[in-house]
Amino acid sequence: MECTILTDNTAFTDRYLLSESGFSAFIHDGDVRVIFDTGFSGVFLDNARRMGIEPADATHVVFSHGHLDHTWGMKALLPELGNETTEGDGHVPPVFLSHPGAYLPRRRPGNSEIGTLYSADILGRFGTVQLSKEPVWITDRLVFLGEIPRVHEWESFTPNAEVTLKDGTTAPDHLTDDSALAYKSDTGLVIISGCSHSGIANIIDHAKTVCGDDRIRSVIGGLHLMYSDQNRIDRTTRFLENLNLESLHACHCTGFTALHTFSRTLPLKETGTGLQTVW
Repeated sequence: MECTILTDNTAFTDRYLLSESGFSAFIHDGDVRVIFDTGFSGVFLDNARRMGIEPADATHVVFSHGHLDHTWGMKALLPELGNETTEGDGHVPPVFLSHPGAYLPRRRPGNSEIGTLYSADILGRFGTVQLSKEPVWITDRLVFLGEIPRVHEWESFTPNAEVTLKDGTTAPDHLTDDSALAYKSDTGLVIISGCSHSGIANIIDHAKTVCGDDRIRSVIGGLHLMYSDQNRIDRTTRFLENLNLESLHACHCTGFTALHTFSRTLPLKETGTGLQTVW
């Protein structure tokens, strides 16, 4: 499995790629090509092509959750999937995979729209929409984890936005749609997270259960600790220390304080747009 970061808040030095406040990754496992989140804009498309990746060839588009910095890049990708100039070029309509809640409208106080731009019905015109709260095996080794059980109380948070439910009512947004990917390598699991609103400890424990493997080799992605107090950061650090990670590629929404804390005792690696790893 190859994993390439197409969009992150920072970019690798001397790679001359673009960054933005968002996240997108490209995962290649055998004949399966996955775009995991699409960032905020078309930046991920530009970066992908500079690195020799054609996003329109993706067999799957997987959303970690339904926030703007992980889904609004679809406004750049959809024309690539449906434009007549690409017809007949071998593009196979992708599977759009996510938790069912990823498409619910979301707003912050002050009427700020932060949810997805497109409904599942619209995406269904460009491919097959697959909604699942349960884990979905994309390949024999790569799995979408579905809804994450929240068992660690210290990873809970107070919602700062509202979600509009299917019956038209609104409720505090606990981001139950937040999920992640796990890859079963021969020497342990690689966790690929978009934002970890569910809590990275919750995600990892669920991945262990789904995959039947207690070994965690690496964690890649956002850990959403940028607004967390030092107590939660310290507890997250201790949890990760006990995993004996080979590498930690924390990025996007992890935050400087958490990164600084991690760097003292964990195998924290430089991460940003342009990172390419092979597992």
